[in-house]
Amino acid sequence: MNFQSVQKKNRDTLRTVSSFIDEKDYQSSPDNYGLPQHVSHLIDLPLNNDLTYVDLVMFLQTQLGVSNPKYVEIGVSVLKTFYQVAHFLDNAELYAFDINNINPTIAKKFELTSEEGQISQYTCGKNKISYFKGDVFSREDLENFKNYVGSKVNIIFSDAHHTGRGIASEYANYINDALADEFILYYDDLENDSMRHIFLEICEDIKKKRPNATSAFVKANGWLGQHEHTHLNGIITSLDLESIIRKNRIPVPISFIRNM
Repeated sequence: MNFQSVQKKNRDTLRTVSSFIDEKDYQSSPDNYGLPQHVSHLIDLPLNNDLTYVDLVMFLQTQLGVSNPKYVEIGVSVLKTFYQVAHFLDNAELYAFDINNINPTIAKKFELTSEEGQISQYTCGKNKISYFKGDVFSREDLENFKNYVGSKVNIIFSDAHHTGRGIASEYANYINDALADEFILYYDDLENDSMRHIFLEICEDIKKKRPNATSAFVKANGWLGQHEHTHLNGIITSLDLESIIRKNRIPVPISFIRNM
């Protein structure tokens, strides 16, 4: 599948949702589902073909060569990213971790199979979905989540608490021991110096364990697409990222992190 086909599938998926969050549910969430009020009116606007982080991550996962991928998203908000992934992957296990109850608008689009404690389970086509309600600052929640997910995962998308403390807690208490041999670890919106500093420390730690890993900063549109400024993102992967970007002419500004 080429990059343009990935984009088309993601845009087609988005067109199946007229509204990602009900106003009543939005207002009842303590943090508005992580969707800032000043941009909440943009969440349902159609996206053009400018690259988004979902386009990039889903294209890169096609290069992993994994037939039954395991995907984890930490901080799923209204599930706009997660929903696209759930309709792109096939025969996959998908895990959502968020401090909120699952957004009812999108939950209705999945088939509920069980609910118990912090965990709700669903299916979406041939995919199995687990939603875990937890706090990235709770060592116990992350430990329970790690035990629940079990085996190593191929893709982790981090988009929860946008602080250095937040991504450091995720890494120390879950991610550092969760990556499969073939992996993509993606961080959205490294918006401040603290986050970038911790990201570089994570790059260095992974590089010590996996000398062939590639790490880079990329500029990409987020969940609001062209309706918001591009985000500075971070990626660490087992893939030969430089070769893949060049060979497939992926239109993304990228700066590789070398000599760590």
